[in-house]
Amino acid sequence: MQTVDFYRIMDKELEEKLVKYKDDSFLIRNRSSVNNQKSYALLIWFLEFYGRRTNYHDFITDGNGDSSCDIIFDNYDNQGNKVFYIVQSKWNNENNCTAEINKDEILKSLSDFETILRGEKRKVNDKLKIKLAELDNHLKENGDVKFIFLSLSKYSGNANENIKSLINYQPRTTFDVIDIERLKINYIDRNFKKIEPINPLETYYDPDTSQITIEIAKLNEHNNNCIKIDEPFKAYMFLLRPKIIYELFKKYGFALFYKNVRNPLMQSRFNEEIEQTIIDEPAFFWYYNNGITAITYLLPAIRNQATTIKITGLQIINGAQTVYSIYKAYKNASPTKQMQMDNEAMITMRLLKSGGKNFDLNVTKYTNSQNPINDRDFCANEDIQINLQNNSYSTNIWYEKRSDEFRELPAGIIKVANSIFANVFLAYHLQDPISVIKNYQQFKQTNKDLIFISHKNHKEGLYEKIFDTTTKFEDMLCAFYVFDLLTKNTKYGDTKNVEATIYFLLTFFNITFTKYLKIKYDSKINVNRKIIMLYDNHQTEILLKAYEFINIFIQKYGQPLDITNFLKIKQALENYDLKIAEIETLQI
Repeated sequence: MQTVDFYRIMDKELEEKLVKYKDDSFLIRNRSSVNNQKSYALLIWFLEFYGRRTNYHDFITDGNGDSSCDIIFDNYDNQGNKVFYIVQSKWNNENNCTAEINKDEILKSLSDFETILRGEKRKVNDKLKIKLAELDNHLKENGDVKFIFLSLSKYSGNANENIKSLINYQPRTTFDVIDIERLKINYIDRNFKKIEPINPLETYYDPDTSQITIEIAKLNEHNNNCIKIDEPFKAYMFLLRPKIIYELFKKYGFALFYKNVRNPLMQSRFNEEIEQTIIDEPAFFWYYNNGITAITYLLPAIRNQATTIKITGLQIINGAQTVYSIYKAYKNASPTKQMQMDNEAMITMRLLKSGGKNFDLNVTKYTNSQNPINDRDFCANEDIQINLQNNSYSTNIWYEKRSDEFRELPAGIIKVANSIFANVFLAYHLQDPISVIKNYQQFKQTNKDLIFISHKNHKEGLYEKIFDTTTKFEDMLCAFYVFDLLTKNTKYGDTKNVEATIYFLLTFFNITFTKYLKIKYDSKINVNRKIIMLYDNHQTEILLKAYEFINIFIQKYGQPLDITNFLKIKQALENYDLKIAEIETLQI
């Protein structure tokens, strides 16, 4: 999905807001100003998308004569502390959606925000005057404030130093720029992955560093409230009531599952069954549900008679669906139903001391064994995987970093597993098809995918070789495009070893087409970017001619294309003095 395509989605939704709220006094008053109307509609969209608020009119304080609008409202965080949010939106037209946010716009907003904090804002309307008075009292009580600059342009950090200065000068103040790329990622999360994005209108706490208090359900009159395991790793097992699960998720949200290979889905049949059970048959819930498994690096000693424990650094590695479903059911239940749930339902919690990355991953793997998990799923939360996926959102080929994470796809978008991207990248960009083939052969025997296993855990692990700081989605996309082209046009389709052949050809194509472009154009040409452009514009004739040249070259070599001859053919191709006419004059 190109940024401009997402902009059009957003613009359509803003137009729908303008129609829906056409009788709004601000919109009537600013009928002739597209900037004012769209900025206002963007704030309505923002409140409804992130804040889930429909009474937007209570929060938007329209500006006086400028093209910006503000939201000023207060909300309570999960610690019960009041936070004031001040949001300013900047709409822009389609031509500017891929441009960098003008630094001066952010500096002006920073200046406006500082004026607000100093209580010096003048010429304000009555609604804003009331909100500013409330904010002033909040500041006098040493309350927290968060400023948000909302824009349908891109932000690359050109005002970070100025933002840092404001934060340093104003304690208990934060500033967040939400640009079109972040909006796109959040929009995809909710609409196509069916998971909740991080909400900028909520305060999140890190369960990895926070001290979490958990109330344990009392089992019997003898005060044996937990089961303790000492060897080889310390662990406890105890029971929790639904209220405790609800409060955990309310406070920490999806951060509870950062080390889980699966995030809870907003909507699924499995979740609905969990919710239905705890609502309709709470007494049976323990019998029907496996409970949750959590790890901590600092496992406390727990007495048998303890009913409250404190844990620092908690991560739920199995049971994300259970936690989220209980949270939703409890949140939407009446006080009477909540009381019934807490009286009758119990959830098993296993609390383990972390035994290091390998142990933790194995626990995650085996406790999730009711639904098979691939090796790639265990890497899905790593920064490199997240960055590659986010970068893929600017194209029509989306990088799938864990199994089945996209529940839906927009028209014109296809998903490609990161395992496919990794294999073609290894063969094309890193020129190592032999590792791809050997891994494929081993995977059939052991079901272990060395592409997503570290060399620290397996001597032939390939993960760090493929995924490092230099790995770019653009390079992976180029390799995939060539792979797709060769797969659809292979001359080796009737052989038994077609999969191996394709990966050899990827290596040869890189060598050949790189030589061709550098001779024809310039040695500094970005080869991968040129291939992507040709493929996207359906100008693949020259790519197919290069492929035909490779076929002829292999035939002239006179040896079968296999592992034994691969390096010989590769070296011969590298040493070959290519003439561009040898490719351009070919018939396909």
